[in-house]
Amino acid sequence: MKRWNQLLMVVLLGLGLAACGGDKSCKNACDKLSSCGLKSSGLSCDATCGSPDDACAVCVNATACADISAGKCSSDCTKATFTTK
Repeated sequence: MKRWNQLLMVVLLGLGLAACGGDKSCKNACDKLSSCGLKSSGLSCDATCGSPDDACAVCVNATACADISAGKCSSDCTKATFTTK
């Protein structure tokens, strides 16, 4: 039972940190896309960017390359498309 409590605390901590915002830097998101072998159209690559690009950046910065390619961030990145280089 103690192990379940510890696991629950780790999950709740992770959810709490995710709710705090994440990395909103569009430049970091563009850098990550490049390192994933992807390019984007429709996403600003400025260090600071406004809505909805900032929500897209949060998703890209927190998501694995394969998941980005699979479209995991499509609901957050409505103005952006990601393709291979």
